[in-house]
Amino acid sequence: MVYLRYILLIFSLSFLSLGQSFAASGEKPRDIKYVTTPPAPKWQPVEQINIKSHGCISCHTTTDEPSMHRTGGVPLGCTDCHGGDSSIMKPASGAPSKKVYRKAMDQAHVQPRYPETWNYPSSANPIASYTLLNKESPEYVRFVNPSDYRIVEEACGSCHA
Repeated sequence: MVYLRYILLIFSLSFLSLGQSFAASGEKPRDIKYVTTPPAPKWQPVEQINIKSHGCISCHTTTDEPSMHRTGGVPLGCTDCHGGDSSIMKPASGAPSKKVYRKAMDQAHVQPRYPETWNYPSSANPIASYTLLNKESPEYVRFVNPSDYRIVEEACGSCHA
C-alpha cells in the first residue's frame, strides 16, 4: 500500500513538473493576454445595452432575443454575458472567406488557448468539451457558455444570485 502511494506521488509530481498544459491532441496553449469583462450589471440604460451589442449584431443578425432572454425586462448587451469586443464591426467586404473578415472576427471574439482542438474558427464545440474548458481561461469559458458554473456568477450573478 505504501508502495502504491509512493508511485502515485511520483507520477503526480512528474506530471505537475511538466509546467505546460497540453490539449488532448498534444497542442500547446497559446499565450494570450485576456481582457476581463466586468460582471454583468443588474440594470443599465438602453444606450449602454446598444453599445455592448452593436458590433456583435453586425455579424450575428439573427438571435432568439437581443438579450437572450424572452422577457424585455432584462437589460443586457451581448458582451455583458459573453465578453468580447462589441466595438468591432463586420467589415464592408464582409465575406467570411476574406482576410479582413477573419481579422475582425478574431478581434471581436474571445480567443481559445487551444484553437486547433476547438476547431477554431468553427463555432461547433468538440465532443465532450467539458474537460477542455478546464484548460481554458475564464474569459473563454464565459464567451462560449456564460451559464457554465465556472463563470456563471460573473456573467449572470447580478440577476441570478
